[in-house]
Amino acid sequence: MFGNYRPSTAIAVGLIAASSSLAASAQAETLSQLEARIAALEAKEQEPTQITNRHGMQLTFYGKVKVDAVMDNNYALGPTTGGLTGILASTAKDNAQKIHAYQTLFGFRAEQDTDYGKLRFNIEADFFGANNNLRIRHAYGQLGNWTLGQTWSTFSVLNEAPAVWDFNGPAGPASFRVPLIRYSQDFGTGSNITASIEEDYKTYADRPAFALAASHKMDMGSIRVAYINRKLDHGAGTVTGWGANIGATLKPWEGGLLQASYTRGEGISSIMGFSGGAGQQVTAPATQTFFDVDAAGNAVEMDGYNFAISHKVRPDLSVLAAYGSQKYDSFAGERVTDTRKLQSVHVGGKYNLMDNVALGGEVIWEKRKQFNSQTVDNTRLHLSATFEF
Repeated sequence: MFGNYRPSTAIAVGLIAASSSLAASAQAETLSQLEARIAALEAKEQEPTQITNRHGMQLTFYGKVKVDAVMDNNYALGPTTGGLTGILASTAKDNAQKIHAYQTLFGFRAEQDTDYGKLRFNIEADFFGANNNLRIRHAYGQLGNWTLGQTWSTFSVLNEAPAVWDFNGPAGPASFRVPLIRYSQDFGTGSNITASIEEDYKTYADRPAFALAASHKMDMGSIRVAYINRKLDHGAGTVTGWGANIGATLKPWEGGLLQASYTRGEGISSIMGFSGGAGQQVTAPATQTFFDVDAAGNAVEMDGYNFAISHKVRPDLSVLAAYGSQKYDSFAGERVTDTRKLQSVHVGGKYNLMDNVALGGEVIWEKRKQFNSQTVDNTRLHLSATFEF
């Protein structure tokens, strides 16, 4: 009736066809899963490496390698322009060249949410310590509005000071790090008030310094004022030192930035820029050319200011010019070779070869005037390369 058709043969053919289809589908699914796994692994490799501590905080490791080549045409100042403070009018002139990587730094930070606000910490070190050994720059923790540890003093001028290539920076502003206890209140409108008790930067006795600051940020820039009060020892007891500064930034055009600050005070010479070798009392060793207290037991008056203009020509290229000055008033016991005035000029540029590789440099001119009106000056060519990670 059914001719030559055999049911067993048809069933076998159907099973074979179904089996082949299932095998092909399984193979396709396996390949798809494999491709997905490979893609996931490749994406994972692109993610930054994260280390989690025992408290569940994600630690971020960062740093930079910075190589500097400097060439001085009048005096051998060393790795930074701060060396000019040790040059006298009687110092013999000498050209000098130096290549170093002391400004290389590394650190790690982390943060997490808590019932008391953000918990953060930061540890950072570089190689600008004594004899260019490793030293701590930042080592602090923050919980909510409180900061405890070593970081920038509340009195420091930071955003208002230009980002020059030289480690010492321009004359004029005070920028230093100290151990402190600080409270900061952000009002959510761009305004902030900060108060701190700080380990005094140069005081020979164990006396704290007190600092206050208030700032306000706007779309066009920012403004900040700060005050510091310190107690300084001298032969007959102590004298009060104080300082106040005001700084501002302005973005007047696309890619343009203006920065300026002014500092005035008494007994703050040792916390200003270029304060290497600063002495607390005028009876300090002859190698020191800055003093906080004079021979009559009074705090020495001084002022400083800086101004800078920079422009981002394109996303990977920027140029900058900056001028700074700090001046010291006459005081009892001054020597003819002590510093009366310091000036500095920086003109340079920066080119980002990649996001994390930058090349650039600057020409730096400095002048130091003594109380006898004699002067010394130096011109430095500074070339740099930074590799961030």
